[in-house]
Amino acid sequence: MKSIDHPYFGHLAVPSADETEVIWEGAAPLGSSQVAVWLWADPRSGLDTDELDAFATRLAHLPALDTAARAAIRENLQQDRYFIDHHADELDDAEVIKRLTRDANGEAIGVDAFTAAMHPIQIGLWHLIGEAKARIVVDYTLDAAISDQLLAVKTTGDGTVVSLDWES
Repeated sequence: MKSIDHPYFGHLAVPSADETEVIWEGAAPLGSSQVAVWLWADPRSGLDTDELDAFATRLAHLPALDTAARAAIRENLQQDRYFIDHHADELDDAEVIKRLTRDANGEAIGVDAFTAAMHPIQIGLWHLIGEAKARIVVDYTLDAAISDQLLAVKTTGDGTVVSLDWES
């Protein structure tokens, strides 16, 4: 299907170029903030209503996706603190690092505190792109104004975490 009218995303059309493109941009509420959302599509694929419905469901239940993503972040940081240590060393003048350091009372910044301080800045919905199982990518940062370092949590359409990658 080259175009579709979807109840959540509205009118969508497959990109006409030979490259994967953003076909919809919006925002989803999470707590008291909004998270940017981009829906990507491949011109070689049609539009699948079931997958679009799954994306809409995930966005409607964004707190549950956030909880699963934060659990994956927490587990990853418990196994490897380098992301925390990098931020503590490189951004020691940043208010968020000062607060986390102060709250740690002379100990290393805690994994739970660091995870809680991170927030999602964007969500990529990857519609029928290749064979990848990851269809939803949520990018978390400590503070986008002071660092371009992200933890990208990749999930299936149903919200199951499949990987977590450090990106910049």
